[in-house]
Amino acid sequence: MTGGRVIKDYRLPEWKRFRVEMLERDGHRCSRCRRMQVAGVVLQVHHKKYVTDRKPWDYVYSDCEVLCRGCHGELHGKVRPSIGWECFGYDDLGDLCGNCELCGTELRYVFFVSHPHWEPMVVGTVCCNHLTGTEYASNKVDSIASYRERAARFVASSRWRNERDVPTIKQKRFTIQVVSDGAAYRLKIDSQMGKQTHPTPDAAKHAAFDVIENGKLEEYFRKRR
Repeated sequence: MTGGRVIKDYRLPEWKRFRVEMLERDGHRCSRCRRMQVAGVVLQVHHKKYVTDRKPWDYVYSDCEVLCRGCHGELHGKVRPSIGWECFGYDDLGDLCGNCELCGTELRYVFFVSHPHWEPMVVGTVCCNHLTGTEYASNKVDSIASYRERAARFVASSRWRNERDVPTIKQKRFTIQVVSDGAAYRLKIDSQMGKQTHPTPDAAKHAAFDVIENGKLEEYFRKRR
């Protein structure tokens, strides 16, 4: 499973759902050595056979089995490579609801790593750094934390003023307002009303921070000139 398209398949929700279904089906234990996930064992879904162009989740259950990392590697007659790994994506789960497939640690931030001679894995910050020989994962987590801190400061800024009960702030030369339609909230920026709705004023403020931070706000108005 070395192609970029195949690797991306393992990031999709269809694969995540299939993996959860397989783990539940096999009782969260290795089908060979019978060790269980609750004991800290890292479990993986093994395809007993592969069909060309078939998605990894488009298999009947009987064509797959849950194996621990050790049994999986032994079955393939391989030892997991210690170098040559690449990180091809990451995700913030929002809480400690994931597990590293390498060490079993509970995770909030997960990183997707691949190797030409091994199946893709979902790992944590430390294991990603170790496998790739880089500080990419640590730097990414630091960057995410810094982004959140900046967003929180923007949302809570004392520069927000209520103008006729409409929260208003001037940022990057723009006048940004959070307008309620009675059921939800929209952003109004320099007299341009946004289409996207938000459940709370703070959610709208977060959205304003996002478009300012990523440059999309300035790009939008530049194109309108």
